[in-house]
Amino acid sequence: MKKEAELEGRVGDGEEDGYDAVVVGSGYGGSVAACRMPIAGIKVCLIEKGRRWEAQDFPTDSLKIMSTVRMKNQNLGIRFGPKDALFQVYGQNDSLAAVACGLGGGSLVNATANSMRPQRMDSCLACGNCLAGCPYNAKRCDVKTECQVQYVVKSPYDTCQEEGRNSRKRRWHVYLDEIDYITCDFVILSAGVFVTTENLFRSQMRGLKLSDALGSGFSCNGNTVAYLAGSPAPLNSFGLDRKQLSKIPFQERPGPSISSSYTIPTLMEEHSQCDIYSAVIPTAYPYGWPSGYWFFHGIIDKVRHIIGLKASQAIVLNAMGYDDSDGKIMLDKDMNRICFSPPHDPLLPKKIKTFQKLAKKLGGILYLSRYRSTLVHLLGGCNASSDPSYGVCNPNGQVFDPESSVMVHPGLYICDASLIPCSVGINPSLTIATAAEYVSRHLVQDVLKYKSVKTANQNPHAISNKNIRISWRSMVVFKETMRGYVGGMPCTAFLKMNMISQEQKCLSEWKSCISDCYPLLRGKVGGYVEFSAIEKDKLHVIDGKVSLCEVDYRTPYTQYMHYHLLLAASSGSRYILEGKKIINPYLFALYAWRETTTLHVTFKKIVENNSREDKVHLKGELRISMVELWRKE
Repeated sequence: MKKEAELEGRVGDGEEDGYDAVVVGSGYGGSVAACRMPIAGIKVCLIEKGRRWEAQDFPTDSLKIMSTVRMKNQNLGIRFGPKDALFQVYGQNDSLAAVACGLGGGSLVNATANSMRPQRMDSCLACGNCLAGCPYNAKRCDVKTECQVQYVVKSPYDTCQEEGRNSRKRRWHVYLDEIDYITCDFVILSAGVFVTTENLFRSQMRGLKLSDALGSGFSCNGNTVAYLAGSPAPLNSFGLDRKQLSKIPFQERPGPSISSSYTIPTLMEEHSQCDIYSAVIPTAYPYGWPSGYWFFHGIIDKVRHIIGLKASQAIVLNAMGYDDSDGKIMLDKDMNRICFSPPHDPLLPKKIKTFQKLAKKLGGILYLSRYRSTLVHLLGGCNASSDPSYGVCNPNGQVFDPESSVMVHPGLYICDASLIPCSVGINPSLTIATAAEYVSRHLVQDVLKYKSVKTANQNPHAISNKNIRISWRSMVVFKETMRGYVGGMPCTAFLKMNMISQEQKCLSEWKSCISDCYPLLRGKVGGYVEFSAIEKDKLHVIDGKVSLCEVDYRTPYTQYMHYHLLLAASSGSRYILEGKKIINPYLFALYAWRETTTLHVTFKKIVENNSREDKVHLKGELRISMVELWRKE
């Protein structure tokens, strides 16, 4: 119930008629898009998986920082740590990738690569002074944190025509789970390389046509990390706690995290340059704890540092450069998780040799990462290209639709590091922001053009749904697994039902609901159907409704449980599964078990009028077994 209440607060407070645009992610790309569109008068919702981080929330010691890390071992399938942890660490084979999660994305922990401090922007106060300029610096954008987008689906219905109303519905559904979603006309995916690619893979499983290049062209910007400990040189590379900050003069403090760099000499070959940056070690990091024989040396050194004795110096060395940008991101459908293989780094031997030279000059012991690739600047996976054979989106950020005559999915954009097709050799934050500015310029023009056409085509006499809609709230969630045969072929349905799920009902539907059934017994359905005889992959429910108590006026003494499921396949086909459970309460419940566990279904394929596809119309029965019921318990 707590989870449902949280979801209600996150989703239920939005506009009833959806948004003009939904921005997924608030990093360097998403924040730019979420800033530019409201300035043009576009209604925007920004969705962020992580939480808000204030200055006092960041960890200041080694124990606290462990609670801000979520570790995901992709080989073993092990995950531990809070889902909204600040540091999301992915380990796979000989590679390690770390990304930031929170409102602001990577800018929360950007090592002072960009030291400008942004001004806080609060929400609109509705003071009415907008024409003279906002005196309160409002951001004019709905921000929803701790919400994770799972996938996006094109709206199943283009228009809503009922009782004289002809109102254009929103083009996209942005799903936060299997059931709840936000509607909009434009979706801007900017949740970072892994999450954006994962969202598109999941959308592809539900019928969204995408380029075969999805997941290709992955780059780690030539990142390699080393650690130098026990140096007698005055490196001054330890962070200060609050007590030390008040005792040490400003000139003697370590300063920003990254303040010096060393360029590896090259023969001026193309893409052969490499820079090594030194980094100050924060007080919260468990530094000085290398493995092997020097483990005890590290502990002693850390104790000396804590109690105020003069300890040996240490520093982190981070190399950035170019790689072959031939990495790969994949979705493991069986384990339902992202997997990746890093790109080949031809400059790695040169970086290691330079690390060794620096260690020899500074003194101390050099610890190289046991990972071949240590990724902190992730790029690519949804590369921009002029041809869908080589990229996922065009240079304007519009996602390609290989099977459409217009070549793109209208209203679907990418605006983050995943569209950058190669390594850039330096910290990519400003590169990402610049690309986002370019995408946002075309995006704003596209949104305004669509809104003007939409307004011109709207019926001026149409009744606005906004004034007569009533929100329902989620109360009960339960699951159902049904097996049986449809058209003589095996079929299994794994359903999740959300009774009184948040749904906007127009007044006529509300009256009809009151006369036909109890509103408490209506809800939404999510999940999937396995019907391998029709589709080899799962058929995902993208719009499902259930009514547990309906009455037909022709048979007033018979009640029905009615299911209506719109299913989407990875092939792009869509199907409708209609089901009824027939209940006769006046027969003294003699057939109660059989009636409540048997679903009479019809299975149809949605075929366009001008299509030559064969029609599918099958009938059958699905049943709930006692074994499945016990499993749910």
